[in-house]
Amino acid sequence: MSSHIPVLLNEALDILNIKRGNIYVDGTLGGGGFSGEILKRLSPGGFLIGIDRDYSAVENARSALERKFDNKNFKLIHSNFSKIDEVVKAEGFTGIDGVVLDLGISSIQLEDGRGFSFNENGSGSSGGLDMRMDKENGLTAYDIINGFPEKTIADIIWKFGDEKFSRRIAKRIIGYRKNKPVETSLELADIIRGAVYKGYGKFKKFKTDPATKTFMALRIFVNKEYDSLTEFLEKLRNVLNKGGIAVIISFHSGEDRIVKHFLRNNLDFKPVNKKPIVPGEEEIKINPRSRSAKLRAFYHV
Repeated sequence: MSSHIPVLLNEALDILNIKRGNIYVDGTLGGGGFSGEILKRLSPGGFLIGIDRDYSAVENARSALERKFDNKNFKLIHSNFSKIDEVVKAEGFTGIDGVVLDLGISSIQLEDGRGFSFNENGSGSSGGLDMRMDKENGLTAYDIINGFPEKTIADIIWKFGDEKFSRRIAKRIIGYRKNKPVETSLELADIIRGAVYKGYGKFKKFKTDPATKTFMALRIFVNKEYDSLTEFLEKLRNVLNKGGIAVIISFHSGEDRIVKHFLRNNLDFKPVNKKPIVPGEEEIKINPRSRSAKLRAFYHV
């Protein structure tokens, strides 16, 4: 199992400017990449709260971080970053000095058989087409693909994936499932490719696989990711100390629009960077999934 490579890690840490005795939150713990780097910079008086809605991510990160750092300096919690106010209060803090969100999906999650990747197999509602970050949630991608009407599927793919072929893809899915359920991520990816391109294999000429946007749309919808981000931002005023910094790394225009809209309409926060920071050519070469990343940072006035 490969370790997750945090995107725009150095840029995020430069902006956060970790002070040794301060309190920080990593709202998307994932593989623990950001948390580990923050902990390197904290003194015994500083503290990190790591949050992830994926229980397995929390447990994996816990075992990795406890080998390297004093656990008196951090607490890892299975929750949603949208509940940041409750989590911070429960740990006995009145406010925090910095928070980072990496809204992408980790390499570990891509490899764990839940259907986030279209380069894996698995079957049924609990296997290859699950896509739930928190397995306690009910709705899966399998339920959507095999149960929702054509128009609803098309609307999800369009709204959350910016996929211009959404109607064609939805129609192909409906045609396929008339004969049998779509059971694996590989099946779904092939259906999408067939809908987008007449000639199989042509997708190899493009930067990203034709299935990318649809899989992202399904993941965002299943996990209510836009709702979580909006709720998080609304609560930040009461959690982030004056002068405290928030760093948000998004991978989709919809997420970036939510952050932009929030900053435009909330005078309590000022952007650190006027334009989003994006990965350089070297980082994209090392980690191709970083290509679509945008970093926006802002501080509490």
